[in-house]
Amino acid sequence: MLEPVHENGRRYCDSTYFMPNDETELTRLNILHQIYLILLDGHLTTAPFRSNPQSSPRILDIGTGPGDWAIEMSAEFPNAEIIASDIGIFDSGLGQLELPNVDFQLADAQSEWTYHEPFDLVHMRGLSGAFADWGRIYQQAFAHLKPGGFIEVADADPAGDTICFCRESGNGDEVEVEVEGMRDLDLDSDEDDDDDDDSDSEPEPEPEHESKSESQPTPTPTQTNLQKYTTALRTAAKEAGYPRDLEHLRKTALTAAGFVDIKVIERNIPIGLWPADIGEKTLGKMTLIALLEGLEAYALRPLTGSGKWSLDEARALCELVKEEVLAAEGLRVKVRVVTGRKPVSFAQKRKDVLARARARARFFREKGTVPGDGDGDGEGVDWDFGEKDHHDPS
Repeated sequence: MLEPVHENGRRYCDSTYFMPNDETELTRLNILHQIYLILLDGHLTTAPFRSNPQSSPRILDIGTGPGDWAIEMSAEFPNAEIIASDIGIFDSGLGQLELPNVDFQLADAQSEWTYHEPFDLVHMRGLSGAFADWGRIYQQAFAHLKPGGFIEVADADPAGDTICFCRESGNGDEVEVEVEGMRDLDLDSDEDDDDDDDSDSEPEPEPEHESKSESQPTPTPTQTNLQKYTTALRTAAKEAGYPRDLEHLRKTALTAAGFVDIKVIERNIPIGLWPADIGEKTLGKMTLIALLEGLEAYALRPLTGSGKWSLDEARALCELVKEEVLAAEGLRVKVRVVTGRKPVSFAQKRKDVLARARARARFFREKGTVPGDGDGDGEGVDWDFGEKDHHDPS
Protein backbone atom coordinates (compact mmCIF):
# COMPACT_ATOMS: atom_id res chain seq x y z
CA MET A 1 0.00 0.00 0.00
CA LEU A 2 1.41 3.37 -0.99
CA GLU A 3 1.75 5.91 1.77
CA PRO A 4 1.05 9.43 0.45
CA VAL A 5 3.13 12.38 1.61
CA HIS A 6 1.36 15.51 2.84
CA GLU A 7 3.18 18.82 2.41
CA ASN A 8 2.10 22.44 2.13
CA GLY A 9 -1.56 21.47 2.38
CA ARG A 10 -1.29 19.15 -0.66
CA ARG A 11 -0.94 15.39 -1.05
CA TYR A 12 1.92 13.82 -3.04
CA CYS A 13 2.48 10.24 -4.14
CA ASP A 14 6.06 10.14 -2.81
CA SER A 15 8.84 12.30 -1.43
CA THR A 16 10.32 13.18 -4.83
CA TYR A 17 7.84 13.98 -7.61
CA PHE A 18 6.94 17.66 -7.53
CA MET A 19 3.28 17.47 -8.63
CA PRO A 20 0.51 16.57 -6.15
CA ASN A 21 -2.01 13.76 -6.69
CA ASP A 22 -4.95 15.04 -4.65
CA GLU A 23 -8.52 15.87 -5.66
CA THR A 24 -7.62 19.39 -6.81
CA GLU A 25 -4.98 18.03 -9.16
CA LEU A 26 -7.38 15.35 -10.37
CA THR A 27 -9.84 18.06 -11.44
CA ARG A 28 -7.10 19.99 -13.22
CA LEU A 29 -5.96 16.91 -15.15
CA ASN A 30 -9.54 16.12 -16.16
CA ILE A 31 -9.83 19.64 -17.62
CA LEU A 32 -6.49 19.32 -19.40
CA HIS A 33 -7.63 16.09 -21.03
CA GLN A 34 -10.69 17.86 -22.43
CA ILE A 35 -8.48 20.71 -23.68
CA TYR A 36 -6.28 18.26 -25.58
CA LEU A 37 -9.36 16.67 -27.15
CA ILE A 38 -10.41 20.10 -28.42
CA LEU A 39 -6.92 20.88 -29.71
CA LEU A 40 -6.71 17.56 -31.55
CA ASP A 41 -10.20 17.84 -33.04
CA GLY A 42 -11.53 15.02 -30.92
CA HIS A 43 -8.62 12.68 -31.62
CA LEU A 44 -6.68 11.05 -28.82
CA THR A 45 -3.36 10.96 -30.65
CA THR A 46 -1.65 12.67 -33.57
CA ALA A 47 0.44 9.59 -34.33
CA PRO A 48 -0.62 7.80 -37.55
CA PHE A 49 -1.54 4.82 -35.42
CA ARG A 50 -3.98 2.36 -36.94
CA SER A 51 -5.67 -0.62 -35.33
CA ASN A 52 -6.25 -3.76 -37.38
CA PRO A 53 -9.38 -5.74 -36.37
CA GLN A 54 -7.34 -8.93 -36.81
CA SER A 55 -4.54 -7.75 -34.50
CA SER A 56 -4.20 -6.65 -30.88
CA PRO A 57 -2.01 -3.53 -30.85
CA ARG A 58 -0.13 -2.83 -27.65
CA ILE A 59 -0.18 0.69 -26.20
CA LEU A 60 1.82 2.08 -23.27
CA ASP A 61 0.68 5.23 -21.46
CA ILE A 62 3.48 6.56 -19.25
CA GLY A 63 2.35 8.86 -16.43
CA THR A 64 -1.30 8.02 -16.95
CA GLY A 65 -2.50 10.05 -13.96
CA PRO A 66 -6.27 9.58 -13.49
CA GLY A 67 -6.30 7.39 -16.61
CA ASP A 68 -8.60 9.46 -18.84
CA TRP A 69 -6.51 9.00 -22.00
CA ALA A 70 -5.93 5.28 -21.54
CA ILE A 71 -9.59 4.56 -20.85
CA GLU A 72 -10.80 6.51 -23.88
CA MET A 73 -8.19 4.76 -26.04
CA SER A 74 -9.53 1.44 -24.77
CA ALA A 75 -12.99 2.39 -26.03
CA GLU A 76 -11.69 3.59 -29.41
CA PHE A 77 -9.48 0.52 -29.84
CA PRO A 78 -11.34 -2.27 -28.02
CA ASN A 79 -8.99 -4.94 -29.39
CA ALA A 80 -5.90 -3.14 -28.07
CA GLU A 81 -3.87 -4.17 -25.05
CA ILE A 82 -3.19 -1.03 -23.02
CA ILE A 83 -0.80 -0.66 -20.11
CA ALA A 84 -1.32 2.56 -18.14
CA SER A 85 1.51 3.20 -15.68
CA ASP A 86 2.26 5.81 -13.05
CA ILE A 87 4.15 6.17 -9.80
CA GLY A 88 1.00 6.96 -7.80
CA ILE A 89 -2.74 6.46 -7.64
CA PHE A 90 -5.55 8.99 -7.62
CA ASP A 91 -8.12 7.77 -5.09
CA SER A 92 -11.14 8.69 -7.22
CA GLY A 93 -9.57 8.58 -10.68
CA LEU A 94 -10.87 6.47 -13.53
CA GLY A 95 -7.94 4.17 -12.93
CA GLN A 96 -10.08 2.48 -10.28
CA LEU A 97 -12.23 1.00 -13.05
CA GLU A 98 -11.66 -2.59 -14.12
CA LEU A 99 -11.55 -2.81 -17.90
CA PRO A 100 -10.81 -5.94 -19.96
CA ASN A 101 -8.15 -4.30 -22.14
CA VAL A 102 -6.51 -1.81 -19.74
CA ASP A 103 -3.94 -2.82 -17.14
CA PHE A 104 -3.12 -0.08 -14.62
CA GLN A 105 0.34 -0.58 -13.15
CA LEU A 106 2.49 1.15 -10.56
CA ALA A 107 5.86 1.76 -12.21
CA ASP A 108 8.57 4.39 -12.34
CA ALA A 109 9.58 5.01 -15.95
CA GLN A 110 13.02 6.09 -14.74
CA SER A 111 13.72 2.51 -13.69
CA GLU A 112 14.52 -0.30 -16.10
CA TRP A 113 11.49 -1.17 -18.22
CA THR A 114 10.63 -4.86 -17.89
CA TYR A 115 7.87 -5.27 -20.47
CA HIS A 116 8.20 -8.58 -22.32
CA GLU A 117 6.30 -7.69 -25.49
CA PRO A 118 6.96 -4.60 -27.66
CA PHE A 119 4.43 -1.81 -28.16
CA ASP A 120 2.86 -0.17 -31.19
CA LEU A 121 2.49 3.20 -29.42
CA VAL A 122 4.14 4.82 -26.39
CA HIS A 123 2.31 7.91 -25.13
CA MET A 124 3.45 10.58 -22.65
CA ARG A 125 1.73 13.82 -21.75
CA GLY A 126 2.44 16.58 -19.24
CA LEU A 127 5.61 15.04 -17.82
CA SER A 128 7.93 18.04 -17.95
CA GLY A 129 10.05 17.91 -14.80
CA ALA A 130 9.20 14.27 -14.10
CA PHE A 131 12.47 12.78 -15.36
CA ALA A 132 16.10 13.58 -14.67
CA ASP A 133 17.23 12.02 -17.96
CA TRP A 134 14.83 12.24 -20.89
CA GLY A 135 17.45 10.64 -23.13
CA ARG A 136 17.20 7.40 -21.16
CA ILE A 137 13.40 7.54 -21.27
CA TYR A 138 13.48 7.85 -25.06
CA GLN A 139 16.05 5.06 -25.37
CA GLN A 140 13.86 2.70 -23.37
CA ALA A 141 10.77 3.70 -25.36
CA PHE A 142 12.69 2.99 -28.59
CA ALA A 143 13.84 -0.40 -27.31
CA HIS A 144 10.30 -1.40 -26.32
CA LEU A 145 8.57 -0.32 -29.54
CA LYS A 146 7.94 -2.60 -32.48
CA PRO A 147 9.70 -1.61 -35.71
CA GLY A 148 7.37 0.96 -37.25
CA GLY A 149 5.86 1.80 -33.84
CA PHE A 150 5.30 5.37 -32.67
CA ILE A 151 6.10 7.58 -29.70
CA GLU A 152 4.06 10.68 -28.85
CA VAL A 153 5.03 13.31 -26.27
CA ALA A 154 2.94 16.39 -25.41
CA ASP A 155 3.71 19.24 -23.02
CA ALA A 156 2.96 22.85 -22.10
CA ASP A 157 4.76 23.51 -18.81
CA PRO A 158 4.59 27.20 -17.76
CA ALA A 159 8.14 26.82 -16.45
CA GLY A 160 9.26 26.47 -20.07
CA ASP A 161 8.04 29.96 -20.93
CA THR A 162 5.10 28.60 -22.89
CA ILE A 163 2.87 31.50 -21.81
CA CYS A 164 3.11 34.79 -23.68
CA PHE A 165 1.22 37.95 -24.54
CA CYS A 166 0.54 37.35 -28.21
CA ARG A 167 -3.03 38.34 -28.93
CA GLU A 168 -2.22 39.29 -32.48
CA SER A 169 -0.56 35.93 -33.25
CA GLY A 170 -3.53 34.37 -34.96
CA ASN A 171 -6.49 32.20 -34.12
CA GLY A 172 -4.63 29.29 -32.60
CA ASP A 173 -4.73 27.14 -35.71
CA GLU A 174 -2.56 24.06 -35.72
CA VAL A 175 0.81 24.50 -37.37
CA GLU A 176 3.74 22.23 -38.03
CA VAL A 177 6.78 23.81 -36.46
CA GLU A 178 9.93 24.17 -38.50
CA VAL A 179 11.83 26.63 -36.35
CA GLU A 180 11.97 27.92 -32.83
CA GLY A 181 8.53 28.75 -31.48
CA MET A 182 8.87 29.03 -27.71
CA ARG A 183 11.38 31.03 -25.81
CA ASP A 184 14.09 28.83 -24.31
CA LEU A 185 13.40 26.23 -26.99
CA ASP A 186 15.84 26.12 -29.88
CA LEU A 187 13.96 23.47 -31.83
CA ASP A 188 16.16 22.06 -34.54
CA SER A 189 14.45 22.34 -37.89
CA ASP A 190 14.81 20.17 -40.97
CA GLU A 191 14.82 21.35 -44.54
CA ASP A 192 11.74 19.21 -45.13
CA ASP A 193 9.67 18.36 -42.09
CA ASP A 194 7.51 15.92 -44.05
CA ASP A 195 10.26 13.78 -45.52
CA ASP A 196 10.58 10.10 -44.69
CA ASP A 197 14.35 10.16 -44.51
CA ASP A 198 15.41 7.31 -42.25
CA SER A 199 19.08 7.60 -43.16
CA ASP A 200 21.67 7.10 -40.51
CA SER A 201 23.16 10.55 -40.90
CA GLU A 202 23.89 12.28 -37.65
CA PRO A 203 21.93 15.45 -36.80
CA GLU A 204 23.91 18.64 -37.06
CA PRO A 205 25.32 19.83 -33.76
CA GLU A 206 23.15 22.40 -32.06
CA PRO A 207 24.64 25.76 -31.21
CA GLU A 208 25.67 26.23 -27.65
CA HIS A 209 23.47 28.63 -25.80
CA GLU A 210 22.95 29.64 -22.24
CA SER A 211 19.57 28.70 -20.81
CA LYS A 212 17.73 31.20 -18.67
CA SER A 213 17.74 28.57 -15.97
CA GLU A 214 21.53 28.70 -15.57
CA SER A 215 21.04 31.06 -12.67
CA GLN A 216 18.21 33.02 -11.15
CA PRO A 217 18.50 36.59 -12.41
CA THR A 218 17.80 39.51 -10.14
CA PRO A 219 14.23 40.65 -10.84
CA THR A 220 14.02 43.96 -12.63
CA PRO A 221 11.26 46.56 -12.35
CA THR A 222 10.02 45.55 -15.82
CA GLN A 223 9.85 41.84 -15.04
CA THR A 224 6.28 40.60 -14.65
CA ASN A 225 5.20 38.38 -11.79
CA LEU A 226 4.64 35.61 -14.31
CA GLN A 227 8.26 35.93 -15.43
CA LYS A 228 9.46 35.84 -11.82
CA TYR A 229 7.35 32.72 -11.30
CA THR A 230 8.62 30.84 -14.35
CA THR A 231 12.24 31.82 -13.64
CA ALA A 232 11.92 30.56 -10.06
CA LEU A 233 10.42 27.26 -11.25
CA ARG A 234 13.16 26.65 -13.82
CA THR A 235 15.88 27.48 -11.32
CA ALA A 236 14.47 25.16 -8.66
CA ALA A 237 13.99 22.37 -11.20
CA LYS A 238 17.54 22.69 -12.52
CA GLU A 239 19.00 22.60 -9.02
CA ALA A 240 16.91 19.51 -8.21
CA GLY A 241 18.16 17.79 -11.36
CA TYR A 242 14.75 17.52 -13.03
CA PRO A 243 14.80 20.11 -15.84
CA ARG A 244 11.63 21.86 -16.91
CA ASP A 245 13.02 23.74 -19.92
CA LEU A 246 11.07 21.54 -22.39
CA GLU A 247 14.21 20.56 -24.27
CA HIS A 248 12.81 17.03 -24.41
CA LEU A 249 10.53 18.39 -27.15
CA ARG A 250 13.47 19.02 -29.47
CA LYS A 251 13.60 16.94 -32.61
CA THR A 252 17.18 16.01 -31.80
CA ALA A 253 16.10 14.56 -28.46
CA LEU A 254 14.15 11.92 -30.39
CA THR A 255 16.56 11.45 -33.28
CA ALA A 256 19.36 10.82 -30.78
CA ALA A 257 17.40 7.81 -29.53
CA GLY A 258 16.97 6.50 -33.09
CA PHE A 259 13.52 7.80 -34.00
CA VAL A 260 12.71 9.02 -37.52
CA ASP A 261 9.88 10.92 -39.20
CA ILE A 262 9.78 13.41 -36.31
CA LYS A 263 6.71 15.65 -36.44
CA VAL A 264 6.17 18.67 -34.18
CA ILE A 265 2.69 20.13 -33.89
CA GLU A 266 2.18 23.39 -32.01
CA ARG A 267 -1.04 25.07 -30.97
CA ASN A 268 -1.16 28.61 -29.64
CA ILE A 269 -4.31 28.77 -27.51
CA PRO A 270 -5.92 31.58 -25.50
CA ILE A 271 -6.01 31.92 -21.72
CA GLY A 272 -9.09 33.75 -20.48
CA LEU A 273 -12.34 35.09 -21.87
CA TRP A 274 -10.90 37.77 -24.14
CA PRO A 275 -11.32 36.06 -27.57
CA ALA A 276 -14.33 37.17 -29.63
CA ASP A 277 -14.83 33.75 -31.21
CA ILE A 278 -17.12 31.62 -29.04
CA GLY A 279 -15.09 28.47 -29.53
CA GLU A 280 -11.86 30.23 -28.63
CA LYS A 281 -13.57 31.86 -25.64
CA THR A 282 -14.72 28.46 -24.34
CA LEU A 283 -11.24 27.02 -24.82
CA GLY A 284 -9.73 30.09 -23.15
CA LYS A 285 -12.00 29.66 -20.12
CA MET A 286 -10.99 26.02 -19.70
CA THR A 287 -7.31 26.88 -20.07
CA LEU A 288 -7.64 29.71 -17.54
CA ILE A 289 -9.16 27.38 -14.96
CA ALA A 290 -6.47 24.76 -15.55
CA LEU A 291 -3.72 27.37 -15.21
CA LEU A 292 -5.10 28.94 -12.03
CA GLU A 293 -5.62 25.51 -10.46
CA GLY A 294 -2.07 24.61 -11.40
CA LEU A 295 -0.17 27.65 -10.14
CA GLU A 296 0.42 26.26 -6.64
CA ALA A 297 0.60 22.67 -7.86
CA TYR A 298 3.51 23.54 -10.15
CA ALA A 299 5.30 25.67 -7.56
CA LEU A 300 4.87 24.77 -3.89
CA ARG A 301 7.05 21.68 -3.56
CA PRO A 302 9.84 22.85 -5.94
CA LEU A 303 10.14 26.32 -4.39
CA THR A 304 9.91 25.32 -0.73
CA GLY A 305 12.14 22.32 -1.38
CA SER A 306 14.86 24.57 -2.79
CA GLY A 307 15.31 26.20 0.61
CA LYS A 308 15.06 29.66 -0.96
CA TRP A 309 11.32 30.16 -0.53
CA SER A 310 9.09 29.81 2.49
CA LEU A 311 5.58 28.44 2.02
CA ASP A 312 4.08 31.90 2.57
CA GLU A 313 6.46 33.44 0.01
CA ALA A 314 5.66 30.80 -2.58
CA ARG A 315 1.93 31.22 -2.09
CA ALA A 316 2.24 35.00 -2.23
CA LEU A 317 4.02 34.75 -5.60
CA CYS A 318 1.29 32.46 -6.91
CA GLU A 319 -1.35 34.94 -5.79
CA LEU A 320 0.42 37.78 -7.60
CA VAL A 321 0.59 35.70 -10.77
CA LYS A 322 -3.10 34.86 -10.44
CA GLU A 323 -4.02 38.54 -10.23
CA GLU A 324 -1.82 39.32 -13.22
CA VAL A 325 -3.31 36.53 -15.33
CA LEU A 326 -6.90 37.49 -14.49
CA ALA A 327 -6.25 41.10 -15.47
CA ALA A 328 -4.48 40.22 -18.74
CA GLU A 329 -5.87 40.15 -22.25
CA GLY A 330 -4.13 38.52 -25.16
CA LEU A 331 -2.54 35.85 -23.00
CA ARG A 332 -1.83 32.57 -24.79
CA VAL A 333 -0.09 29.29 -24.05
CA LYS A 334 1.82 27.19 -26.55
CA VAL A 335 1.13 23.46 -26.53
CA ARG A 336 3.51 21.19 -28.37
CA VAL A 337 2.99 17.59 -29.46
CA VAL A 338 5.93 15.61 -30.84
CA THR A 339 5.71 12.24 -32.57
CA GLY A 340 8.41 9.93 -33.88
CA ARG A 341 8.61 6.49 -35.48
CA LYS A 342 10.93 3.57 -34.84
CA PRO A 343 12.30 2.64 -38.27
CA VAL A 344 11.53 -0.72 -39.84
CA SER A 345 14.62 -2.86 -40.37
CA PHE A 346 15.82 -3.69 -43.87
CA ALA A 347 15.48 -7.40 -43.13
CA GLN A 348 11.85 -7.02 -42.07
CA LYS A 349 10.98 -4.90 -45.08
CA ARG A 350 12.59 -7.43 -47.41
CA LYS A 351 10.65 -10.23 -45.72
CA ASP A 352 7.36 -8.34 -46.09
CA VAL A 353 7.97 -7.52 -49.77
CA LEU A 354 8.85 -11.12 -50.60
CA ALA A 355 5.76 -12.35 -48.75
CA ARG A 356 3.57 -10.00 -50.80
CA ALA A 357 5.27 -11.17 -54.01
CA ARG A 358 4.64 -14.83 -53.19
CA ALA A 359 1.00 -14.08 -52.35
CA ARG A 360 0.55 -12.29 -55.68
CA ALA A 361 2.19 -15.20 -57.53
CA ARG A 362 -0.20 -17.67 -55.90
CA PHE A 363 -3.14 -15.44 -56.83
CA PHE A 364 -2.17 -15.31 -60.49
CA ARG A 365 -1.44 -19.06 -60.63
CA GLU A 366 -4.93 -19.73 -59.29
CA LYS A 367 -6.47 -17.37 -61.88
CA GLY A 368 -4.35 -18.82 -64.64
CA THR A 369 -3.19 -15.35 -65.68
CA VAL A 370 0.14 -13.62 -65.94
CA PRO A 371 0.99 -10.39 -64.07
CA GLY A 372 0.72 -7.42 -66.40
CA ASP A 373 -1.67 -9.34 -68.66
CA GLY A 374 -4.19 -6.56 -68.81
CA ASP A 375 -6.34 -7.32 -65.78
CA GLY A 376 -6.01 -4.49 -63.30
CA ASP A 377 -4.25 -6.67 -60.72
CA GLY A 378 -1.18 -7.27 -62.85
CA GLU A 379 0.87 -4.25 -61.87
CA GLY A 380 4.49 -4.84 -61.06
CA VAL A 381 5.56 -5.70 -57.55
CA ASP A 382 6.99 -2.88 -55.48
CA TRP A 383 10.52 -4.09 -54.81
CA ASP A 384 11.38 -1.17 -52.53
CA PHE A 385 13.16 -2.85 -49.64
CA GLY A 386 13.37 0.45 -47.78
CA GLU A 387 17.08 1.06 -48.03
CA LYS A 388 16.60 4.23 -46.03
CA ASP A 389 15.67 2.13 -43.00
CA HIS A 390 18.48 -0.38 -43.22
CA HIS A 391 20.51 1.19 -40.44
CA ASP A 392 18.11 0.08 -37.72
CA PRO A 393 19.51 -3.04 -36.07
CA SER A 394 16.16 -4.30 -34.78
